[in-house]
Amino acid sequence: MWISRVRSFAFDTYRRLEIRQHQLLYLFLEITRHCNLSCLHCGSDCGRTGDSIKELTTASWLLLIDDIHRSFGPDVMLVLTGGEPLLHPDLQEITGHIASHAMRWGLVTNGHGLTGARLASFIDHGIGSITISLDGPEAAHDSLRNSPGAYLKTTDAMCRIGAAAIPMRDVVTCIHPGNLDRLDETAEIILASAIPAWRLFRIFPSGRAATRPDLHLDFAQTRRMLDWIAANRPRLAQRGLRVQASCEGYLPFKLDRKVRDVPFFCRAGVNFGAIRCDGTVTGCTNNDPTFDQGNVLENNFRWIWENRFDVFRERSWLAGTQCGTCPEAGCCRGGSIHLWRLGETAPRFCYCYETGFRVARTP
Repeated sequence: MWISRVRSFAFDTYRRLEIRQHQLLYLFLEITRHCNLSCLHCGSDCGRTGDSIKELTTASWLLLIDDIHRSFGPDVMLVLTGGEPLLHPDLQEITGHIASHAMRWGLVTNGHGLTGARLASFIDHGIGSITISLDGPEAAHDSLRNSPGAYLKTTDAMCRIGAAAIPMRDVVTCIHPGNLDRLDETAEIILASAIPAWRLFRIFPSGRAATRPDLHLDFAQTRRMLDWIAANRPRLAQRGLRVQASCEGYLPFKLDRKVRDVPFFCRAGVNFGAIRCDGTVTGCTNNDPTFDQGNVLENNFRWIWENRFDVFRERSWLAGTQCGTCPEAGCCRGGSIHLWRLGETAPRFCYCYETGFRVARTP
């Protein structure tokens, strides 16, 4: 017990230091909102709204990459996301420009259109990470992705990724009541692809998922997911697959260590930043627009990062919420930012208490 408390205290000290220094480590670039799928749970509502959003030009993205390199140096990891980044007509030019600065970069994709030739070109441009989504066996995946045949395209891309010489390769799975009981089967599919890491996410009420309560895990189902991760991590690790819960949601330290490699720490606006396809700046692409902090078309990203991100780092706004009186508040800090809409008095989900809130511990 005392060892867990010491470790928790040490991590809390580390987290406070990280917040104070707020060194930018990852910058997510939503280079397009266009997508070749229309997933039931899409947080960005991609595909429907892509045509109505004025996206930054390729020239703007190239200038922005120059500015990030000049302001932060080559060690910031640029993660290209969307929508579906493979649909961007100048993706090759963008990745080549990042490579010209010797900057680290990664890609988040659904895998459709990831041919061997395209993957080889990314490797030539120094890709450091690639993340692909798989939401269960064939019927489960195609249903959530709202696209018959999506599974075959995704698993084909997974096999290419599994065989590729890319330092960081992982699969993400969006967990909902319809695939919660298919985790063993999903693990076997990932093992067959030889991708070495797997992260499990709860679907949260944003975008299309906000109108689909049937896709949301309740408290008991979330605990079932966590219990499955804790019980199966050791055996899957022995077979070459590192599985863990996503970065969403604070958990008491002892339980957290059973389901994650690194204890919970919402790094949005602390070490992570994001630029949406229209230039809007926030801490994470999953954040509600109420947390947007400016636009690179109006201010330099470095200035926004240094002057507009207290809402992420200080979280003084929590004092006026139901989380403000919670006994876990000092460690939890309200959990993940993407579970909040600024101005509301409660997050959309709480990992600790089934009711969502408690003002005191029950003996």
